[in-house]
Amino acid sequence: MRTRSAFTLIELLVVIAIIAILAAILFPVFAQARAKARQASSISSLKQLGLAVSMYAQDWEAYPLHSSPSSQSPRTRWADYLFPYVKNEQLFRAPGAPDSLHRKPFAHNPLALYGSYGYNYQYLGNSRHPFAATDAEIERPAETIALTDTEGCSFDKGVRNVGNYVIDPPLPSLRGSRPTTPGEGFYGAPGTAECGGLLGCRAVPAERHSEMVTVAFADGHSKAMKRRQMDDVNRDGVPDNGFWSGKADHTQR
Repeated sequence: MRTRSAFTLIELLVVIAIIAILAAILFPVFAQARAKARQASSISSLKQLGLAVSMYAQDWEAYPLHSSPSSQSPRTRWADYLFPYVKNEQLFRAPGAPDSLHRKPFAHNPLALYGSYGYNYQYLGNSRHPFAATDAEIERPAETIALTDTEGCSFDKGVRNVGNYVIDPPLPSLRGSRPTTPGEGFYGAPGTAECGGLLGCRAVPAERHSEMVTVAFADGHSKAMKRRQMDDVNRDGVPDNGFWSGKADHTQR
């Protein structure tokens, strides 16, 4: 009569150890692959939205404003102006972004919320100043940021519903809504507002995918960049507004 041999405890422990080692090796690979997939999806979405920005500028001979006045009801923002060109509400929600950033309602559908992609309102279209840049004013559209992933403003009190649909350049814009003090941005100055973190009141581009920001340019193309690259057009290590101002010139603000 033949007897069936069983695994010994040592053999089972060896198998478990091998599985644990393989898991430790493969899980980071899977996480990286997932991040790359989200990045690719975000680049695709921003390419479509970047083309919509370009088409809007051609149709209206000016770039969209970031928002209508707060007194208008329903309030319209850049996403509302671009929606007719893409007709897809999901394109305005960045893959991997926290739901806390999706707080802005579409004018045509208040139940559909967006956020997490920000518009370069300081140079393209600012209703606070107010101005809307023309095609001629954006001299280097292929080197002018239009939209990116955004974290919104850095709030010490944990609020996430301001600045979550815009982005600020690294330096105050001489054409923007609050051009005087370093650290000022969409929500004001750190000394007078709730935000006072490391990046002040800047609505910050988010390095959301593999520590990269997905970016759409004013000519419609999109790619992933590090935030420090976006903030330094001539690569001298000093922050500038070159990729933001429409002129690709590190001296222009």
